[in-house]
Amino acid sequence: MNSSKRFRVSLDMLAHSHILAFVFITLAILIILLITAYWQYSLEPRLTAHANAHTNTLAQAQAGILSKSLSGESQPSLSEMERAMDSILMLRDPATLTPLVQRVEIRLNEAIKRGTSKLFEHSRGQLKCVNCIVSEVTLVNEKTGLPIGTARIHVNRAFLSDLKDDIQEKLWWAGAIASLIVLFAWLSIESFLRKLRNNQSNLQSIIDGVADPLYAYTTDRVLVLQNQAARKLALSNHGMDEEEFQRHILPPVSLIREVIINNRPLKTIHKIPQAGGKNLRMELQASPLSDGSDNNTGVIVTYRDITEYLELLDELQSNKHQLQQLAERDTLTHLPNRFMFNRLLDQAVSRAARNHTMLALLFLDLDRFKEVNDSLGHDAGDTLLEIVAKRLLKAVRRGDVVSRLSGDEFVILLEDIRRPEDATSVADHIIDSVRQMVIIQGKRLHPSLSIGISLFPNDGKRGKLLLQCADTAMYRAKRDSQNSYQLYDPSMTVLVQERLNTITALQTAVEEDDFILLFQPQYELHTKQLIGLEALLRWNREGQELVSPIHFLDLAEDVGLVYPIGQWVLRSACKQIQAWRGMGLNPPPLAVNVSAAELLHKNFVETTKATLESTECSGEWLTIEITESLFSGQVELAANVLHRLKDLGVAIAIDDFGIEHSSLARLKQLPIDRLKLDKIFLQNLPTDSANQAIIQTVQDLGHRLDIEVVAEGVETAEQETYLILSDYRMAQGYRYGRPMTADECAKRLH
Repeated sequence: MNSSKRFRVSLDMLAHSHILAFVFITLAILIILLITAYWQYSLEPRLTAHANAHTNTLAQAQAGILSKSLSGESQPSLSEMERAMDSILMLRDPATLTPLVQRVEIRLNEAIKRGTSKLFEHSRGQLKCVNCIVSEVTLVNEKTGLPIGTARIHVNRAFLSDLKDDIQEKLWWAGAIASLIVLFAWLSIESFLRKLRNNQSNLQSIIDGVADPLYAYTTDRVLVLQNQAARKLALSNHGMDEEEFQRHILPPVSLIREVIINNRPLKTIHKIPQAGGKNLRMELQASPLSDGSDNNTGVIVTYRDITEYLELLDELQSNKHQLQQLAERDTLTHLPNRFMFNRLLDQAVSRAARNHTMLALLFLDLDRFKEVNDSLGHDAGDTLLEIVAKRLLKAVRRGDVVSRLSGDEFVILLEDIRRPEDATSVADHIIDSVRQMVIIQGKRLHPSLSIGISLFPNDGKRGKLLLQCADTAMYRAKRDSQNSYQLYDPSMTVLVQERLNTITALQTAVEEDDFILLFQPQYELHTKQLIGLEALLRWNREGQELVSPIHFLDLAEDVGLVYPIGQWVLRSACKQIQAWRGMGLNPPPLAVNVSAAELLHKNFVETTKATLESTECSGEWLTIEITESLFSGQVELAANVLHRLKDLGVAIAIDDFGIEHSSLARLKQLPIDRLKLDKIFLQNLPTDSANQAIIQTVQDLGHRLDIEVVAEGVETAEQETYLILSDYRMAQGYRYGRPMTADECAKRLH
């Protein structure tokens, strides 16, 4: 029995029996039973266990509050204990705002407080808690570590009952919906099979009336009929039996779908392998097969051998395509390259001038692309460029030109626009499209673009000038905010010249050491003793006030000056330590900020060691501060460098902790001595509970990992008090001193 007959027999069985109905009804019952079993034996016990564990955790946390209030030097008064107990009773369920704790009972050993053997008992809250979970925990003196009594916390378990009822209701609804879906699927499939069986008689007549090989398939690519020419083709295909040949000759799913959806014939080239390794290429024509009521139930496919003709054509096309790709296309993104784009731009400008129309040129540059290359490698950078290229093509019209000039620079040519707003609207759409998240090497990236826009004829009447103007506007967008666009304005040319002047002045500053160091103190919060300093770089630019690094370090990185500037800072810091010591002073460790590019420089450890030796500085006098941006990639290399620095005695600190790529796993992996909590978490402390929680959590984390935590940006007494209550030991900020010169700092060292 061939495959066509077997297919027809199976259709008859399904269409004339109740087997299919039995299968689907059984499936619906099974789904309901599975949901019931899942609730009874898995989900409900886990919810109960989770609630009990949550209750115990809550009780332990609240017992800590009671223990803290009972651990003072003097005996707490009854009112103090009641306030501590009332604070526990005030806990609310965030969802329902009902009290979580109904009753609190404490039982204290008075012998600890008064030297007697009596027991002191006291309770607060409801006299009787009917639906509660009771957790009994031991109260411990936080100073001595000795037990001082017990506490019984009565937690309202109504939330568990509500949660069970809610989930149970949803599960039953899910079972009902699943049963309805199964019923609908059964009815749909049964109807489809009946229609397909009725069409069998129509397809049977198409057998030997066509000279070319002909096949009839269902929409699922199941072979129903084939003519004699098709059988001869299968037998003449060397090295294959009929069944194997039928698998290779199957038309693509996409082809059948397109024929069915569009309801029209379609031609394509279909390849069939032969025993000698040479493909047999056939012209495939697929036509929709209707049951007479405009319902397409399959396709009729005919084949014609055009192998020899296509071999010659392929050779000619291949040679032509390769030459064009090399001459006009970017090899990575396959976009037009600079050579081809310049030609297209000149042609577009000529058309616009002839037709008196406007065109726009968009110059695009990826923001922080160098960070991707430096942290994840050039393969990741290439992958990002390919993704961006595809997104740019999708974001513009079919006739618009997208080109990659070089590196991370792209240009887009928009013809026949009516007003400048058309170009800015496209720029907005491009920024949104490119900004979508992409995952490369397991890292989540959000690419962004800076775009400059020039217009013909407003900004120039030659392609080269338009490109230059768009490039200038792009640099303005990148300088102002990134991930934005700027329309060209003639004043921008002046800004570009100023940028070049700044680069020249910065290069001169590096050659002539036109930098100075300021120093900001770090204090011990309890004793108010000076226990640390941070060196802060300033550019002593001629004719201007001292320039902060925030205004020139990005530019320095663009032109490769970050490493020499960083070396000047390190060398100057070591010299200043020795200068203070030469004055008979004993300065605390001095912290120096180091960028990721500087730390990962191949010679950084060797030059640091040489600097320490040449200045006769001990490594223990120095702290290297790095930022969390180092965590975005090359962590293994960074860890190796930091361990080598530790071998020199240098301490390691993470600056601005919490605002970038914070990772607890990396904290354990890297040899960190100190975390500097970013000042953003000190804002609005009295009212911002999130910041309060973060401050306490970071301190607890540092304590457990044996890492000192320093609070940055302390400006008020209120912030200082909260840090002390949160067990912080070190702080830095304007409350203790603004950045000062070396001479001013020396006065504090006496």
